[in-house]
Amino acid sequence: MPRSRILLLSAATLILLNISVVARAQYPSNQGYYPPPCQAVTPSPVRGAARGAAGGAMIGAISGNAGRGAAIGAAFGGVRSAVRRGSARSAGACY
Repeated sequence: MPRSRILLLSAATLILLNISVVARAQYPSNQGYYPPPCQAVTPSPVRGAARGAAGGAMIGAISGNAGRGAAIGAAFGGVRSAVRRGSARSAGACY
């Protein structure tokens, strides 16, 4: 009894895989697709630094030292944007 169930499930799986392969073959692949430039996909590190400085200044103002918060926020924001752009480029989302 278990052997017949395994054979039935195996046959159903093969049929399902065959149907999905045939359905995929009906659509053309996107050979003319080129990824967009990274400037269009991710913000620049300078923009990230500006956003980080603004957020850091607000947090720093609450804690009592807006200048220090802005400096830390700018450094963190710039690094964060650079890492985001680098990982998007290595993943193939942009060039």
